[in-house]
Amino acid sequence: MGTLKYIITNTLIGEITIVWDDSNNIIKQIVLPDSNTKKSNPGNIAFTGVLFESHPNDTIRKLISNIKEAVKGTDVKFDLDKMDLSSLTDFQRLVLEKQFEIPHGFVTTYKILAQMIDKPRSARPVANVLAANPFPILIPCHRTVLSSWEVGGYAGLRSNYYKKFLLVNEGVKINGDVVDKKSHFTGK
Repeated sequence: MGTLKYIITNTLIGEITIVWDDSNNIIKQIVLPDSNTKKSNPGNIAFTGVLFESHPNDTIRKLISNIKEAVKGTDVKFDLDKMDLSSLTDFQRLVLEKQFEIPHGFVTTYKILAQMIDKPRSARPVANVLAANPFPILIPCHRTVLSSWEVGGYAGLRSNYYKKFLLVNEGVKINGDVVDKKSHFTGK
């Protein structure tokens, strides 16, 4: 493993922190901004000894650009192989890999996602995995909602501001707090 580095970039939802391994450009973590201040808190980085980088290489600059575009609502294809899933359990990896497949502009539910991974009684554990997703936006956990199709919280937060913002920018219609049927993805 090389040196872990991080950079903070401004997006439409606030400051996002990107952590990567400088030897291979593998993404280690994405940290969303504080929901109140919209500022990044490097104290939320899950690794120690991470160095701040003010002039990242071309690969990371491209990732920054893609994250900004995704926040704006552009359909950006991220590379799952460029994210370090090695510290996850098999169940966590299975959930996140399936979540990665939810198409842009569509939303599924925790229950349907559990059925899609052949664990139909695992809606709550699926929700817990998504709440702790180390790669929000890259693995679009904002595209999964409550079984009532209500938006619910995002990234372990009770607030759904970011989730609604991202979904609306993707073209998902939300009436009150409920996702319009045209945007439902049932995996079939």
